[in-house]
Formats: sequence, structure tokens, C-alpha cells
Amino acid sequence: MNKTIAIVEDDADQRRYYAAALREAGYTVEEYEDRQQALNAFDGQLPDLAILDIALKSEVGGGFEICRYLQQREPKLPVLILTSRGDELDRIYGMQLGAWDYQTKPVSLDFLKVRIESLLRIGEINSDNGSSTGQVQCFGDLCLNTRTMQCFWQETEINLTPTEFSILLALAASDEVVTLDALISATRQGVVEENTISTHILHIRKKFRAIDAGFNCIKTRYGLGYQWCC
Repeated sequence: MNKTIAIVEDDADQRRYYAAALREAGYTVEEYEDRQQALNAFDGQLPDLAILDIALKSEVGGGFEICRYLQQREPKLPVLILTSRGDELDRIYGMQLGAWDYQTKPVSLDFLKVRIESLLRIGEINSDNGSSTGQVQCFGDLCLNTRTMQCFWQETEINLTPTEFSILLALAASDEVVTLDALISATRQGVVEENTISTHILHIRKKFRAIDAGFNCIKTRYGLGYQWCC
């Protein structure tokens, strides 16, 4: 089935450049220049994937607000933030809002296509899991439902992104150190940098500590990877 990609970008030349390349690749592309225009369209129908710039016209955080809206509507909708803002705080904030990926401009069209293919593939896997027989796996105080991708710590639900869930499951299911390569493989994404895994681990820890300040089950094994120890 043809996938629909929404591009929210206030720079008309950049937006048309990305849109033309993605249409050539076989996607249906919807273009929006500001937050309100995009939200008006999304109120009717959501895309299969959204590419968001952060600064949209006079709104310095307009893309963040769209990301928040999309994740509230449909947490399993892939959101890729594509921006010139490479500050680590922006990156962390975007991922905390639920963005599946964060890339800084410029990126090549070939790389962008690979990222989109990876994110859509993850979304399809998640949908398949949601229609199959569920399974709950518990590791002490941690319970993971691999069908619904729900995470519970001490019986309290923690809202994880699909990538965070996959990383946590890989850690909890192993009695040994899980290497960065293994965690990259667990995300089912084609191209993932090691520092991206580290950012996801940071977000997972923060989410657990928001309900359990003493949480310390994810250990860093320097030079090796990470290990679940609880």
C-alpha cells in the first residue's frame, strides 16, 4: 500500500526538494508550511510518517508542538525531526516528546530515504505485533507486553517509544552485557549511530526514575555496552 508522508517545513525550497525526491521514490507526500496548517490537516487524517522542522515561521518550537500532538493521537506513528538545530538539549527534548528519530540538516536524500524506510518498517512490525497473540514477559518488577508494547515497572505503566521498548526488551531478556551492535540490531533500523543508542538509554532511565527515583537497573559497561541488573 502506498504510504503517505507529511513534511512540515517553512522553507519552501527545502520542502519541495524533499517532497519531489520522496514522490519519485513512490510515496504520497503532503506539504505544510506551518503548525496550524499541519494540525488542521491531521485533525482529518493522520499520515503514515511525519517529517518535522522545529522552527516554523514565527514559532521557534512549532515542530515540537506538532510532535506532541501526533504522539498523543497515535504513539505508534513514526515522527522524524529534521532540523538545522543540532543542540543536544533540542535533541533530547524532541526524543522525550516521542520523536522516533532526530536528524540535523543537511542530510543526503539517499540517507533520508533509508531512515524513512526503517521507521516505516518498524511501524509495520509494531502493527503486526498488535494483531497477533500477545505475550507478557516479566523480569522481576519489570513486565513487558510484546503485543501491545506496554511497559510496567512495579505495576505502574511507563510510556516508551517503540524503539525504547525494543532496546529495553533486549536488555532485560539477556543475562549478560548487550553490546551496542546488538542494541542497534534490536531497533530493527537500518542506520543507527552508537550515540543514538546512548540517547535512548538516557531517556529510558529518565522515564523509570520519574516514577522510581532509585531506579538503577541499566548499567553502563564502558567499552562493551549496557546490562540489565535487577
